[in-house]
Amino acid sequence: MKFNKLTSALMVFAAVGVAALPVSSAFAAPDAAKIAERKAKKSQAVGEKVGKAIGKAYELYGQNKVGEALALLEPIEASNTFDKAYLDKFIGQLYIEKDPSKSLNYMIKAVQPDVLGFTDQATLLRNIGDLSLMAKKYEQAITYYNKWSDFTGEMDANVDLRIANAYYEMKQYAKVIAPADRAIEHSKTPKKEPYQMKFASYYELKQTKKAIEVLETMLPIFPNEKQSWVMLGQFYSVDEQYDKALAIIDMAYKQGLLKTENEIKLLANLYNNNNVPYKAAALLEKHLTAGLLKNDRAILMSIASSYSSAREFEKAAKFYGMLGAKENDGDAYRRQGDALAMANKNAEAATALQKALEVGTKDKGKVHVSLIGAYFYQGKMREAYQHVQLARQNGQEKMANSWGPYVKERAEKKGIKL
Repeated sequence: MKFNKLTSALMVFAAVGVAALPVSSAFAAPDAAKIAERKAKKSQAVGEKVGKAIGKAYELYGQNKVGEALALLEPIEASNTFDKAYLDKFIGQLYIEKDPSKSLNYMIKAVQPDVLGFTDQATLLRNIGDLSLMAKKYEQAITYYNKWSDFTGEMDANVDLRIANAYYEMKQYAKVIAPADRAIEHSKTPKKEPYQMKFASYYELKQTKKAIEVLETMLPIFPNEKQSWVMLGQFYSVDEQYDKALAIIDMAYKQGLLKTENEIKLLANLYNNNNVPYKAAALLEKHLTAGLLKNDRAILMSIASSYSSAREFEKAAKFYGMLGAKENDGDAYRRQGDALAMANKNAEAATALQKALEVGTKDKGKVHVSLIGAYFYQGKMREAYQHVQLARQNGQEKMANSWGPYVKERAEKKGIKL
């Protein structure tokens, strides 16, 4: 009998039942002789009483009358062990969608006497593992997956992945690695899930270098898996391999894999950490202009400070000015003025510094000191000396005393009366 709906339910579980995270290992070989003997064993047939009941129940099932089918079968008392096992198997399959817990109980009863045909016994052992995993009975799931492997002599990547998942759910992270490796070994085509399971386990075990090795292995196999690129870059950073972190994230960016705000910020931070501030600023500016990054204080300050570190003072001044205008921020205007002064734009620097005083800033004394220089280098000695006095009044006596004689001397040479 073909149980299409029941089979479909198990196939769906097989596809989604494993919660995959963000080679070969020692494994006991099944007994080949016993397996051959099981396969060669002649199939039994159920007795007439049970056979007729199952036939009727199957008709009801075909009419979507699962409840009626179960009501017919459950009261039946089988006359021998095989009939009982076969009946339990059938009832267990009917219960898969209706009540997985009952399904599990009936299937376990069906396999215990080990009298069913090879295919039926093997299918039930694996189904019990699947249902146990779904019910979060992880130890039981592992037990029945191993029973299935011992019974059939088969190795299956999906089964090994589910065993790995069960160990992970029980937080037995060290035990995840072996079945994950078997899943990798026995997969006909590469699957990312066992690698992700290994990586997550090494992460939980705080084995950073092992986690990095898994990601390094994954990248050539799954080059379009963006998360692996980002995670490898982050883990290189954790391991203080900053040059490698930048190389990986930069390569991912050049391949068009980085598309979110946080990913662009990560790359910018790595440029700064590797003493390449100009690239950090240019990257952020590009994506601010494109609209990916928010035009907020953090971004404007980051661009400005990165350009400043790269000694691109005019560009830095532009973004400090944008921040000052956006938030009416005196400190941003002060920074803009200092950047313009570093770019020898002294008239513009004085304007920005005066704006800082106008909107208010925490440290007026420093602004007055900066204004001394801005006016001095324009040859405006009276204005410069005025800010010498204001700097002295605002807690910058040392700087005022340093600048004062110098301003007076230059004014005297120019014939300017202070």
